[in-house]
Amino acid sequence: MNEKMYDRPMRTPSIAHVALALVLDVSYSMSSNAKMESLNSAVNGLISQMKSDSRLKDIVDLGIFMFGEMGNHSIYQGFRAMTDCDHVEIIANHRSTYVVDALEKALEMLKTRCRIYDQGGESYKPWVVLITDGEFHDDDSKLIGIGNKIKQRENENKLQFFGLGVDQFKREQLEILTNNPTHVIEVKAANFSEFLSWVGRSFAIISSKEIGATVNLEPLVFTV
Repeated sequence: MNEKMYDRPMRTPSIAHVALALVLDVSYSMSSNAKMESLNSAVNGLISQMKSDSRLKDIVDLGIFMFGEMGNHSIYQGFRAMTDCDHVEIIANHRSTYVVDALEKALEMLKTRCRIYDQGGESYKPWVVLITDGEFHDDDSKLIGIGNKIKQRENENKLQFFGLGVDQFKREQLEILTNNPTHVIEVKAANFSEFLSWVGRSFAIISSKEIGATVNLEPLVFTV
């Protein structure tokens, strides 16, 4: 396994951390209409945004996961502080769009990361952001199964899930993955940066509050 795929140790373990998992579609259709270029730019913009924040750069840990072929989930990057993140350049080259294995791996590694946080103290609720442009090819039973795992963590207040869909995505499939249908958002590829910039600002707000405090985030509004 490539070293990049492993988690890295926490920075400033005495301070509450928060984890962000990006689960990204790398099926071939993502290479059309500059979608992958837009997505790479958005992810790199988020990293730069958080690196420029003296507090967020060390307490927000980013993991990046990719999905495409059946059984071929890929870890692009294990969880690490934003300050340790390098330039991201993901390539879309898979023929199919199977998401369940990648979500399973992301949840597994996210759970492990949060256990590490808990050993040192408290942590903020982690986020999972999934981005896709097509229909998942997984069996409905498998989608329902992974959706139930995500929904249980949402019910336990242990996870925040967002699903972004572009072009030919199937809203009903993304809605299987969350208790909150308002967190399933249709976007244009040009809006990837707007959304991830909003994520960065949201983490700044959340991490400025006490653990468990009620937080009012900015409204999520896309430009046309």
